[in-house]
Amino acid sequence: MRPSNRLRLRLLVGLLLVWAAPLHAQTSNQDPCGDGSGIMPVPEKALGVCGLDDTEHAVIYGGDLTVPFGIRSCWAGWTGNEWTTAYCDQSRDYTIEVTGPTRNQQFLLSGAAGDIPVSLEFHHPAASATTLVPGQETSTRFRGAANGQQTPVYFSITPDNSVTPAPGIYRGTLQFYLYQCNPWGDPDNPYNPVVCKGSTASDNRTELTPALSVDIALVVGAAIRISGLEDMLLQMPAPGNDITAQQLFCVSTTASSKFSLKADSQNGNGQFLLGGTSGSDTIAYELIVQSTLGPKKKAKLTEGVFTKKDWAGHSSMDCRGYSNENMLLELTVPAANLANPQDYQYIDTLTLTVELE
Repeated sequence: MRPSNRLRLRLLVGLLLVWAAPLHAQTSNQDPCGDGSGIMPVPEKALGVCGLDDTEHAVIYGGDLTVPFGIRSCWAGWTGNEWTTAYCDQSRDYTIEVTGPTRNQQFLLSGAAGDIPVSLEFHHPAASATTLVPGQETSTRFRGAANGQQTPVYFSITPDNSVTPAPGIYRGTLQFYLYQCNPWGDPDNPYNPVVCKGSTASDNRTELTPALSVDIALVVGAAIRISGLEDMLLQMPAPGNDITAQQLFCVSTTASSKFSLKADSQNGNGQFLLGGTSGSDTIAYELIVQSTLGPKKKAKLTEGVFTKKDWAGHSSMDCRGYSNENMLLELTVPAANLANPQDYQYIDTLTLTVELE
């Protein structure tokens, strides 16, 4: 009976080794920024994600909203390499997935003043920018690099601009997954598909397990933005009539904070002047600004001087796609100033400056 018992024990150990092998197709990012040499087993050699989970990534609202990092995705080219410390010489394509707090298919960053929905895109030098849908593996397969080389990639973050957020810091923790693809799959053959998510050791690929935690902080300062201004073409009226023109524009501020405004004339010095293009003759004009949203306060502008009145900025960065512009500029050239022009064309460059109160 004893020889029989030892035989059954050996068979059981062999069976356990067979079942445990697929677990080696997962990597815990042991060598995030290196080339994988000196790292074993091969799945650990095959993947490295550098600079993504080692610090909080702070980005400035209205600034460069990118998170750069690097990815190593490769595989050892022959079975013997599994027992060596050689480079993984073959490139492996991969897909990615990102999860985290969401609302309406956007990621959420949260702060004391509430939540900011943001869109996330993944940028790879050999692919178009790919919008990431929370909790979904990308359909795009991204190219790895041979010999353990790191590929520079980055995330870009786009806050929802339907509302300008209040000043503060908005944070979120996302989970980043990476899945290598089987190297012999055929995208046109349903019986031999390209498979990325759900790797096994026999496919000569690996996946990132556990996912990497990515901490993002969006810093929103008090901000103001003016936009939507366009050139104004003035036509000479019939004798005795004023020239009048107007246009809408947008002023947005964080948390709809109040602002004042001033206008500077390129030709003026205390007054607004159109200058003749072929001589020194000038024509004076007048400017009035008012809000299109209640209360509709109006102010006549003095060249180079901030208004004493103030207005509330729009909560949307672009006044809801410029469909709800909140400010109106009215220009008038009195008929008396047009009585004796000395030039055939007059021009001025008007600069509007907005300032938070």
